[in-house]
Amino acid sequence: MKIEKIAEKIVYSDATFTKRVLFSEDKILNFVLNMKPGQVIPPHQHEDCDLVLHVLTGGGELTVDGKVEHITTGDVVYCVGQETFSLKNDTSENMSCFVVITPRPSLKIYADEIGNQ
Repeated sequence: MKIEKIAEKIVYSDATFTKRVLFSEDKILNFVLNMKPGQVIPPHQHEDCDLVLHVLTGGGELTVDGKVEHITTGDVVYCVGQETFSLKNDTSENMSCFVVITPRPSLKIYADEIGNQ
């Protein structure tokens, strides 16, 4: 068993969104995404992996395969790997999301942390 504190992974940076990994295991990868107002995660896919995103705080504009939705605290989103995914914090508040990707993507870049340590 492993235990991590999500609160310790909620870290914001003026320079870029941040990603803080909770668990990077053989079968699963999960992390917390943190975005200040105006920050964007560019369009991308997740190989053949499914993604679940739970908005912990804040909100923003989610685009999946060209379909735009506004998401907010408490929303949970499910996407399959072939869908093109992007996220923008278009609000005046910070946003944090708990993300699970499974099976774990093969490319190491998916498990890399982003933003100032």
